[in-house]
Amino acid sequence: MAKPQEPEPLRGPVRFGPYTLARRIGAGGMGEVFLAREESPRRACVVKKVLPRLMENKQFLGRFRDEARVVVHLKHANIARVYAMGEVEGQLYLAMEYVQGKTLSRLAWRLRQRGQVMPLGIVLQIGLRLCEGLAYAHDAKDGAGGPLHLVHRDLSPANVCISYDGEVKIIDFGASQSTLKEQQTAPRVVIGNLTYMSPEQARKKFVDRRADVYSAGVVLWELFSWQTLPQKGEPLERWRRAAYPKWEPPSSVRPELPQAVDALLMRALEIEPGQRFPDAAAMRAELARIKAKVAPGVGDADVARLMREVFAGEKAAEDAVLAQLLGKDPSRTLREQAIPAGLAPPTALAFEHSGLEASEDYVPEEEPTNAARASRPVSPQRHETREARVSFGLEVATDEPEVGMVEARKPPLVRALEEEEEPNLTPIVKHEEAARRRLWLAVGLFLGACALGFGAVWLLAS
Repeated sequence: MAKPQEPEPLRGPVRFGPYTLARRIGAGGMGEVFLAREESPRRACVVKKVLPRLMENKQFLGRFRDEARVVVHLKHANIARVYAMGEVEGQLYLAMEYVQGKTLSRLAWRLRQRGQVMPLGIVLQIGLRLCEGLAYAHDAKDGAGGPLHLVHRDLSPANVCISYDGEVKIIDFGASQSTLKEQQTAPRVVIGNLTYMSPEQARKKFVDRRADVYSAGVVLWELFSWQTLPQKGEPLERWRRAAYPKWEPPSSVRPELPQAVDALLMRALEIEPGQRFPDAAAMRAELARIKAKVAPGVGDADVARLMREVFAGEKAAEDAVLAQLLGKDPSRTLREQAIPAGLAPPTALAFEHSGLEASEDYVPEEEPTNAARASRPVSPQRHETREARVSFGLEVATDEPEVGMVEARKPPLVRALEEEEEPNLTPIVKHEEAARRRLWLAVGLFLGACALGFGAVWLLAS
């Protein structure tokens, strides 16, 4: 396939239907991403233009139209809006809310970089709002009043945004399942982040709203325990862990946690959907009960204070960009200055997901017990799986050569946003490594001195 030419940079603001494209943020797997301004009503937004080659794919077009029929109905304070999905001058596009803030994963990274733990009350408040957004989505109806039976299917800290005003917004229902969607995901593609995926989804079984309850439980387990869950590793092994998970109460890591938190999470993380909370509303009610006892005064304002404290520099920079964007005309500075990945809004990567490709009839087997291995040696199950970037259920390949590593096949904007926090951890990591090196150096010098002293004594004595 011939490599397409790099799109021309914007030479000043460009009108695109009802939007003014002010600056190209970058490119994901499915298309170019722009910082934009909607003219009526006047507001900042993110516009994603679909790659021309994807518009030739009938399956992609079908799923794009399916999505447009679903997301137009989602209007809730805890869900990032998709304003429009349509076509302008023969180009498909999505226009999404500009959420001024960071993802929950970025917030957790930044707190760890600062040596802080997310306060219990903040975790409970975020959990409350997260469940409110899910409960609304699960009960959402179409234009005729019929239920959508919507399931997110890819809930993770990267798909939960926290604004500088303390709002919690679920972003990206692009992997969602709904009765309005005529084109469903191919069985050979398992869409979603394996770390947060429900067992029934990993086993390719029917999923309903309780799958999202499970994923919310994983997100909160990570925050309450303040332990990072593995995101990398051999795909087949990660898939097996998702299909057959084993959980310990978060108090096994942080003994000071209330027993009620243990009970809530272990119920949300039950393997069998029927043993979990029946829906997000029931889980929210239990979170509210716990919060009323342990952190009754914590609210959205406290979340906002935390965000503005740990992202003070980013907020100031974003305020300046938005002031220029929403002014009479985007300034020359905004047009010509590149927008760093750190200032790209969280919705920039919406509708693009990680996925795992395998044969349609394959599901990983549970790891045999030691007793089973002893009685009947089991040869390792071999199967080819491949990680991919997926949009609307279809792989969106990049133009970079295949080198056997999913990282190399990620679009530049994806890599920039996902890896942006890593350098911020460097000072602490380096400090800890330096401290360890100094300790071992001191031990080595001490042992060396002891050896020399004993050697000198032995020589004198002989």
